[in-house]
Amino acid sequence: MHKRNNSQFKASQESMTEEPQAAGTSLVGKLICCCLLNPSPVMDTRNEEISSRSRDVENRACGERHHRSAGKRTPTTSLLDRSKVYGRKKDKEFILELLLERELASNGRVCVVAIGGEEGVGKTTLAQLVYNDSTVANAFDLRAWVFDSEDFDVRSITGTILQEVTKDQACKLSGDLNFLQVKLRERLSGKRSLIVLDDACNVGYDQWDLLRQPFAGSEVKIVVTTRNNSVPRIMAAISTRHVEVLSDDDCLSVFVDHAPPELKFVDADPKQQAIVAKIASKCKGLPQAAKYLGGRLRSAHCTQWEKIYIYIYIYIELIMRYIFEDEWQGLTRLITR
Repeated sequence: MHKRNNSQFKASQESMTEEPQAAGTSLVGKLICCCLLNPSPVMDTRNEEISSRSRDVENRACGERHHRSAGKRTPTTSLLDRSKVYGRKKDKEFILELLLERELASNGRVCVVAIGGEEGVGKTTLAQLVYNDSTVANAFDLRAWVFDSEDFDVRSITGTILQEVTKDQACKLSGDLNFLQVKLRERLSGKRSLIVLDDACNVGYDQWDLLRQPFAGSEVKIVVTTRNNSVPRIMAAISTRHVEVLSDDDCLSVFVDHAPPELKFVDADPKQQAIVAKIASKCKGLPQAAKYLGGRLRSAHCTQWEKIYIYIYIYIELIMRYIFEDEWQGLTRLITR
């Protein structure tokens, strides 16, 4: 984790501080066509049709969200590039202190530490930082990373944990939960184990009670990341670390890391840097949004960036929802109907 010198971006932004004026319906439609669909200068002039589309975007977005399957959520892994993580030092230290306290789980009870916060704020990143810390690697005999696909399937999660701690892919293939849990208990016995349950949001008490049976009598610590405030209570977490949004400077650093590489050069175009700073300011301190929007600039010519910024300024709330649904194409589909 480190700080980036963003002074050149801020200086450029100061010369372009004016926000877009309230756009007319035809301008909104033109921006949609230009920024997302076809970057050519040819724009649709059918103002009445465009007006109807722009007014209807929000209503259709709400309807389509109910038809997406949970399987579309992008799985996570324990790996990350720590050089692109900003502003999480204190959060990491807080979690580490709890995990490295041996007495918390020495009585054979499962010790759960929760990481909470809004969508896209960096809960998974914090868990990855902790999981890969050298002191954690040395303190625990076994570690397992599990991504929950939103249904909290006890058999699947148990199989994944067993596979992680045995390095045997065949373990997960068994369809018998009793077999998996017996084998997992045998493997965890006498070991210090760390398990990360990432994105566990739909957890019922019966499911949790069944999942934790193999942990009884062993020194097991669990880090769970969740958007659901009831999950830490269901799992009897000893503490919940609520992850806050990044500072403007840290959010800009994340954005620049994923934006076109030429922006990092000292002689980068000040106007482009100013646009980048303005787009980053609309990410609301959410690193996932900064990463996503920064990456989107790589597929657009720099001459289109100002128009993209205006589009983001107008539709920021709708765009945020689709970012966190991993569904940018869905947003495009809604607009182009």
